[in-house]
Amino acid sequence: MQEVSLLLTWLRARLALREEGGFTAVEWLLVALGVIGIAGIAVAAVQSYVTSQTNKLGSP
Repeated sequence: MQEVSLLLTWLRARLALREEGGFTAVEWLLVALGVIGIAGIAVAAVQSYVTSQTNKLGSP
């Protein structure tokens, strides 16, 4: 039983030393892909709107 107690104490100490101070490369990649995706959707929406408005100007 003392071994289990020692193991739990060691695990708690080990986990307490871990610092989650920043993003990892994978998290930054996901954030960048999200921003690029949102920007692409915005560009497509503006392009579609401008194209439809331009087509209205050309027809009498």
